[in-house]
Amino acid sequence: MSDRVPIDMGVITELMRNPIIIRIVTILDITSLSILELFEYGLTLKDINYSMANAVVRYDRPTRPIGSEESNALGIPLAVDYYYNFLNSKVKLTEMGLYILESIKGNQLGNKSAMPEAEPESHGADPRHVPDIG
Repeated sequence: MSDRVPIDMGVITELMRNPIIIRIVTILDITSLSILELFEYGLTLKDINYSMANAVVRYDRPTRPIGSEESNALGIPLAVDYYYNFLNSKVKLTEMGLYILESIKGNQLGNKSAMPEAEPESHGADPRHVPDIG
């Protein structure tokens, strides 16, 4: 069986209106990052969980087995090791996330080509510019 989720355009449209989804998709792009790295970008656990619940991102392969002997005390995972493993868990874009990313990139390319080129600035008009002494 395939774990592919059919892409519903209504759901995609709603997700693309959410700035958190757009931010996560553009941060992850085609790489996988740990949850801790996503925190460094200013995302919250709520943001990451929201994107997972909406099938935009998913866990990549686990970094270390949680059930190793080192992390168990009487068969119960130690809280520190469990939290450490959780923070180091990698996430990546799902098929839906990749679709959203490609849509964003397509829109950016379209917007850039439609924008007129900026005129070169006159350096004499900028009060912070120090004229060359020559």
